[in-house]
Amino acid sequence: MAETYYTIKQLADIAGTSKVTMFRYIKQKSIHETKHKGNANLYDETQKSLILKGFNGKNISDVSETVHDETALIQELKSQLKAKDAQINDLHAIIKQNQRLLDQQQQLNLATNRQNEKLLDNNTHSQDDNPLQNDDTDVSEPTEGNYKGVENKTPKKGLFGWLKRR
Repeated sequence: MAETYYTIKQLADIAGTSKVTMFRYIKQKSIHETKHKGNANLYDETQKSLILKGFNGKNISDVSETVHDETALIQELKSQLKAKDAQINDLHAIIKQNQRLLDQQQQLNLATNRQNEKLLDNNTHSQDDNPLQNDDTDVSEPTEGNYKGVENKTPKKGLFGWLKRR
């Protein structure tokens, strides 16, 4: 039966930590490798159990509890994301409805303004077609106090002033 050996990287992956942290822990506990292959230190099953049992006071069951806790946290975060997505969708619907209402309001205002302009134009045309007889603004016909056809000038004195008096 062939014995299985583990690298520091494999042990770190099993423990859920980094390679550097695992290397420091093994060095601190003075655990020596079983085998050396190239640049890699290899550890057997006995050393693996010793390392994982004592690593940060956690054993394999502690690691599985951590994984379970993380899975529960992930599920909670997913449910929160779903709730936020629903809120965002609701807000989009409200925004679209408000945009439609705003468009309708603008169309109504435009229609009202056009109607008001037509009414003002109609009133202006009807006044132009039938002007009032005593309208002071009409310059084509003189009014009583403003023009009589005779100039009210004082007679000039001088050599020919007597001619204009007659």
